[in-house]
Amino acid sequence: MQRINRLTVQPLMSQAAAAGALPTLLAATAPEAMPGGYYGPSGLFEMKGPPGVAAIAPQAQDRAVAARLGEVSEALTDLRWPRTEPEQVS
Repeated sequence: MQRINRLTVQPLMSQAAAAGALPTLLAATAPEAMPGGYYGPSGLFEMKGPPGVAAIAPQAQDRAVAARLGEVSEALTDLRWPRTEPEQVS
């Protein structure tokens, strides 16, 4: 099964770690990266490919869930972050 997976599924749905890091580098360093933007692979189903603007799932845009995640993260880490409203990306 591992061999079949390696020969069929992996080439379609995965990429090297270095290629996977490129969207993060784009978001952090590219002059054209938008504040609050979301970047990922731009290939089929955003699974692999060159970095580009990625779709944001509706569940990831729930402000109440985001606020709760921030509260829980602060409680677990005992760190406080400044409160800012993220910019909307269209």
